[in-house]
Order: sequence, then C-alpha cells, then structure tokens
Amino acid sequence: MLEQTELSHKLALSAFLADVTLPGTKVSTQIFRSGQIVSDIPRGIPSIGLITRGRIEVYSVALDGKDILLNELSAGECFGICNLLTQCELETVLRCSVETEILYIPKAVLQEAMAANGTLALRFAAVCSEKIQFLLKRIELLTMQSCRGRVIAFLLAHSKEGGEVIFRGSREDLARHLGVSRAALFRELAVLQTMGAIESHGNLFHVIDPGQLEDLLYHPSNTK
Repeated sequence: MLEQTELSHKLALSAFLADVTLPGTKVSTQIFRSGQIVSDIPRGIPSIGLITRGRIEVYSVALDGKDILLNELSAGECFGICNLLTQCELETVLRCSVETEILYIPKAVLQEAMAANGTLALRFAAVCSEKIQFLLKRIELLTMQSCRGRVIAFLLAHSKEGGEVIFRGSREDLARHLGVSRAALFRELAVLQTMGAIESHGNLFHVIDPGQLEDLLYHPSNTK
C-alpha cells in the first residue's frame, strides 16, 4: 500500500496519469535489477506499469530468436497501454537496462477511473495515437532494405536543433534498434563521416550536412 501523497508524486511523473486519483491499496511498486525481464501481469494481475525510476528496453522477438530493439522507456512512461482494453498479452519483451522501479496499476482499476473521467479517457486515446504513429515510423524504418538508408533515416529523425543526435545505449544496442549488424552499422557510420555528413563520438552524433543525408536517403542508387 502506498500513502496517497507518495502515490500522487509518482503519478505526476506521467503526462497520462497526472492528477488522477487512485486508491493506494490497489497499486504496488516493484524494483527490478538491470537485465531482468519485466511482466505486465505481476502476481497474476493484468496491470499497466509506470516507470518511476530507471529505463526499460522494448524488444520484438521473432520465432527464429532474432530480436529487434523497438523502443526505450524511461521515467514517466508506461507499458501495457496497448492491451489495456483487450485480453491479449503483450507481444513484446521488456528488459531493464538499469535498476528500475515500476508502479503497477491493475488494469481494472484504471478502466474504472477512465469510465468516470472523460479527460483521462481522452488522454488514453492520445497516448494510443502517439504509439501508433511511433510504430508506423519504426515499421517504415525497418522495411528499408538499405542499411545506409536505415542509419540515415534514424539520424535525420532524431536530429535536434543544431544537428545533435543522442542515443541512449551502446552501438550494439543501436544496431539492434536498426535491425542491422554491428559491423554494418560501424561501416556506414564511417562512410558518412568520411563524406563529411556527420561526426560521431560514442553514442553522440552530430549531423553536419542534413541536405547531403537527405540526398542519399531519397536516391536509393546512392545507398548500399
């Protein structure tokens, strides 16, 4: 059981759950070590999880065992949203990349809150829309046949003002995120640096010439 003040503080981390009143007797918290797999059915209770501290990697695992890093969730983000109103299980694998604390909210409790709170229901719809848009972009990226095209699309999509691109994780994590081999990723980054289109330092990238990257991306004959 959580004290109401502590619960409110944790819920405030989420744009979706902020200002929502939930019974402290119905929620629970759990801490996971780095590398542990996370479930959305703690103690057999279907729940959504709000990350209050730490980071979780979201993987899609194929039948042949190949995994692709789909997303990374950090404090304030939730999982278990997409199947909140259905009986199906999550199709993804969730793994903690660092020690992570999760606030579990039973789905039945959240459904009751949404039924009584139209604003919360609209927030839920907005979150689902954002997830759909995110997945469409991921599908677009992963269906690219060119390794260089995937790398360029990632850099352009995540480039901030000034051209800075920060990826939370190792180069190996980035390779899994893009669905390419580590060697192929290193090769394409080296080529783009040689062209003068980007600079690379660890997991920090800097897009120097976005126009050149766009030209390479939209002219497949120039990519490998």
